[in-house]
Order: sequence, then C-alpha cells, then structure tokens
Amino acid sequence: MRSDALVPFVVEGAAVRGACVRMDDAAQAALASHDYPPALRRILGELLAATTLLAASLKFRGSMIVQLAGRGPVSLAVVECDHALAFRATAQWDRDALAGLPPDASLAALAGDAKGARLAISLDPEEGPLYQGIVALESGSVAALLEHYLATSEQLESRLALIAGDGGVAGIIVQRLPGSGDEDRVAWEYASAALAALPGAALVASDDPTDVIAATFAGRDVRVFRPRTPRFACRCSDARVDQALRIAGRDEVEAALRDDGKVVVTCEYCGKRYVYSPERARALFASGGATGTHH
Repeated sequence: MRSDALVPFVVEGAAVRGACVRMDDAAQAALASHDYPPALRRILGELLAATTLLAASLKFRGSMIVQLAGRGPVSLAVVECDHALAFRATAQWDRDALAGLPPDASLAALAGDAKGARLAISLDPEEGPLYQGIVALESGSVAALLEHYLATSEQLESRLALIAGDGGVAGIIVQRLPGSGDEDRVAWEYASAALAALPGAALVASDDPTDVIAATFAGRDVRVFRPRTPRFACRCSDARVDQALRIAGRDEVEAALRDDGKVVVTCEYCGKRYVYSPERARALFASGGATGTHH
C-alpha cells in the first residue's frame, strides 16, 4: 500500500458509503511550488483531502473545484480534482497579514470578513454546463463547511474528518445514501458518531487507509473496495498559455516586451515558466497564431 491512496467502502447491510484518503507525496507535490505559511498550508491540505474525497464519487468525467475568495490575508485559494483523482492547488496571500495568525487559524479567519468572502464549490463536467454552489463562511472548519454544502445543495447527510500537518494529509467521509429508510437510521447514527469521536491523529496513524477504516468502524462489518491513487497533475500547457496571452491582449504583451524584452508566464499551480521571445509573442496575434516551444 502506498502513502497516496483512497479506499472506498460501504457499511454492510446499511445505506452508508464512505471513503478514506491518505496523501503524502502527492500532497507535497501539489504544494511544492509555493512557500505557503503554516496556516495556509494546513487549510490547503485539508481542502485537498476533502476535494479528493468528494471527487471520488463523481458520476461524470470532469472536475470538482473548491475556491475561496475573500478580502483577508488569503484573497484566493483554489483546489481542483478530477474524476481520475488528479488534483492541483494554488493560493494568493498577504504574507505580513498571515504572519499575525496562528497555525490553526480557521478558513474564515484566513478569508477575512465572512460577509465579504465566499467558498464556491463547482462541478465542471467535460460535457454539459457547470454547476456552482456557494457556502457561507460561518462554520469554523473545512469539514463543517462542506458537510453543510452537501446537506443543502446535494441533499446528502455527510460527516467528514480531515487532518493536514507534518504527519501527512488525510481524511475520511461517510454519507447516508439517498432513499435510505428508517431502518438505516441506527447504522447512520453509528457511522456519524464514529467520525465525530475520531481523533485527528488516528487518520495518520497508518499509511494504509484500510487500517483507518477498520479501526474507525471496529464494531461493524465494512466492505472495502480496490484502492485508487490520487496524484498531483497540473493542466498547464503551451496551448493554454498561448490562449491566456491572446485574451490578455496585444497591448499587454507589447508592454511586457518593452519592459523585459520577453514575456514570462509562470504557472501558479506547478511553477513551470513559459518564456516567449518577441517573435513568438507577436506571432500569437498574427494570422494563424503560430507558436514555438517553451523553455
């Protein structure tokens, strides 16, 4: 079992499903392109675990995107995970403002004024329209915010436990399936209470999520399924950067060429640099938009 794994499971004889994820190398790779302050790194780690758990149950080819936008120390945080569990993350922040917050600062504290901030959850299928739900930043934790979103927008009773720190990034979710009857209430209450009582350290006590599932639901018969492998994968490319520069416009490109003699675009997700010579940059606006290779 690798340290990057997601294991789906069901509680036998009950309409309760779940998944447990542990990400070490993959999460570190996703966060390596920036020197995130401790509080922001922890929140991004929790969002990575939560978004991966939710994306694992997508019924379409596409992505789930969780985006925080606010006027506080963190103005933007984005985590994206697709149906194949390929994810990426980035953020924009004020280092001086973040320095005054404790490492365990809440998402609302990072975003600043809760009334001026929002957490948006988007479902973006490869075919079909994008769906977006907005969550008010009133609850204290990432887990509580997403539980509220799932209950109100998806009509799914859910419980989440998340941890991100030196011991790794991990999470577990249980959900009461739609259409379950009163006879499933006892099983759901058991599963919900098991997560509520789960200490964060237990999520990273083992590299194998199967061990965590077994320990969490020791009093029930639980069936686990084949593990899946979450991984960091950026979607930047020459074509995407070309298009971004065309959208930015000829005037902005010419201004960059006057200042630096070249145009340099750095991917906020993976840190890759795309360097455009004057000839290549101007060719973007010529007939046919011919381009070269990146450095």
